[in-house]
Amino acid sequence: MKKAFTLVELLITLGIIGIVAALTLPILVEKYQKMQTATQLKKSYSEISQLLKRSEVDNESMGDWDYTLSGKDFYYRYLNSYIKKVREIPNSEFKNYMVYKNLNGTKCTGEVWCTVGSSFYTYLSNGTVMGIMSHPGQTMYKAVTIDVNGDKQPNQLGKDVFVFSMSKTQKQLVPYGLGDAGVQGGQLGNYNRSKIMNGGGYACNKNSLGIWCAALVYIDNWEFEDDYPW
Repeated sequence: MKKAFTLVELLITLGIIGIVAALTLPILVEKYQKMQTATQLKKSYSEISQLLKRSEVDNESMGDWDYTLSGKDFYYRYLNSYIKKVREIPNSEFKNYMVYKNLNGTKCTGEVWCTVGSSFYTYLSNGTVMGIMSHPGQTMYKAVTIDVNGDKQPNQLGKDVFVFSMSKTQKQLVPYGLGDAGVQGGQLGNYNRSKIMNGGGYACNKNSLGIWCAALVYIDNWEFEDDYPW
């Protein structure tokens, strides 16, 4: 005759199962969020790269584009006709309800993608928001933000907002931290993984702004590695 579980034993077993679930569920949720974010970021990067190629057919090489234009004028001259979009909005309206945070948790107030009024944003049909930034005096590239989940939280660099550039010399969409998009203090550099994670204020770590996080995901083959500062 088989011995049945007592009520105490059953409660203990359920308690253990509950503890294990409580410990593992946050890890599984975070893993899913990382996979979803990486997939959407890669998809958006691919779609924007393709539309740039289509634009070059009509507007010549990206090396000949006018990067001194405002974000809005640049968008309408080179991008508007090739984008599947839902709506468009200037920064003067966008910043009224969208507040981006840096990876270190501070409010984004000192960088062009959250301060310059002539920057321009587009809600793409795939659910992301693309921002085209205005750079006073900049002639080599346009900074581009990709917010992979639109208006949804956390609206934070390195978590759901990533910074790229459309580069005059690279002639493609480049993550900040690589090639001409490796700008800090007026210096360009094609940074390695260690520099991207530990190289000062733009670095992809929890004590820095997280501007180079797109480069980290890119060189890690569109994945969030275990040392990524999620």
